[in-house]
Amino acid sequence: MRDTGVVFDWDLFRRDVRWGVSSCTLYLLGFYAIYVVAAVVTTVVVMLNSHSDNPFAVEQQPLLETITEAQDGNMTGLISIIAIVAGGFIFLACRKRRYFTDLALPMAEPLTPQIFLILAVTTQGIQFIYSLIVMLVDKLLPGGLSLEESYESAMEGLLTPIGLVYVILIGPIFEELIFRGAVMGSLRRFGENFAIIFSALFFGFYHMIILQIPFAFAMGLLLGYVASRWSLRAAIVLHMVVNGLSTLFSDTGNDNIATTGFVIMLACTVAMFVMAVKWKDTLFARLRAGAAYYPHTYANGFSSIAFWVFLVVMTAGGLIFMETPSFVL
Repeated sequence: MRDTGVVFDWDLFRRDVRWGVSSCTLYLLGFYAIYVVAAVVTTVVVMLNSHSDNPFAVEQQPLLETITEAQDGNMTGLISIIAIVAGGFIFLACRKRRYFTDLALPMAEPLTPQIFLILAVTTQGIQFIYSLIVMLVDKLLPGGLSLEESYESAMEGLLTPIGLVYVILIGPIFEELIFRGAVMGSLRRFGENFAIIFSALFFGFYHMIILQIPFAFAMGLLLGYVASRWSLRAAIVLHMVVNGLSTLFSDTGNDNIATTGFVIMLACTVAMFVMAVKWKDTLFARLRAGAAYYPHTYANGFSSIAFWVFLVVMTAGGLIFMETPSFVL
């Protein structure tokens, strides 16, 4: 660090980093609280308007299973849309104009169709590798538990017209506004890589479903890089493509689609490794350019107690929903 004659206040810096991460954590906990309340209220309304004379008269069933019974067809997608829009208002209140004006910012660099294709190929390569890892991990889990089945069961409620609107359109827009817009934007003053990594961690654990946490973290790193190098709009479009392809190649019961998806993702994986080798110097240069501005920045960020509370709460929730995989927020 260059000597400017000004004494650097390390205590103030440490507190600033911790508070930066903690404030993002508090916003996310508030967002999730509003999200859950909106989901539960919407579900209760559905239950009260069901054909049953007494919609709450479910014999000896836990609350999660009772709520699950009310979420059928397009209602799961509608509940998800209402919840994420309602939850997003906490970030609108905190960032005010910047919450949506980030979308209007010009691209830092031109995003050509060729570059976007490379990014889309990379997403499918990541997904293919992670699918293989999940298959191996599932074989090691105790009987009755399956990461893959938990994810597929959670997705079943969203494979409807309204559910697909949420997965492919509404979800990516609001998630990018929150994680690459609000969270990453507020942490950038500590370093570009720092902001990308922590926003990706928040993004991964926000998904809660155990299967999705590492995958969402990896995608969060890529989406953060895209938002940083190009624009938030580019990250939103790429997020839509990822969700759309994931839905298309999911377990649809059609062997032809499943086989085609496997071949495409395998080809994308090979292409991803070839491109990584070809452009490794450029990638490492980008990493060096985005390094933290001061030493111990990451250590101070990870020392936030609120951050660890968020991770523990989200992980615990994921384990609970793994036992009741049919429940979807």
